[in-house]
Amino acid sequence: MLSRENDSTINSTLAAFVTGIGIGFGLGILFAPRSGKKTRASIAKSADRSLNQLKDKVDDLRERVEDIHSTASDLFEKGVKGVQEHKENVVRGLDHLKQAYREVAK
Repeated sequence: MLSRENDSTINSTLAAFVTGIGIGFGLGILFAPRSGKKTRASIAKSADRSLNQLKDKVDDLRERVEDIHSTASDLFEKGVKGVQEHKENVVRGLDHLKQAYREVAK
């Protein structure tokens, strides 16, 4: 019994919602301040503006990513050079320690 009442309530609510949308759409067209042609032109102009803004933002984002990538690449190269220099210093230090040990061990 409860499910029939719930179904009836849902159906009534859905019907009222759809009816409200239809009435609102009809009133919107009836009282529209501009003709359909002008409204479509305005929508198209607004869409073009939005698309251009989106393109600009994508271009800005692309530039930022390229800058970050460039900076990251530079930092990576500097890091590799630094590691190589430290490696060379460690190898030289070990060579000096070996030489000092040989001299002491004689």
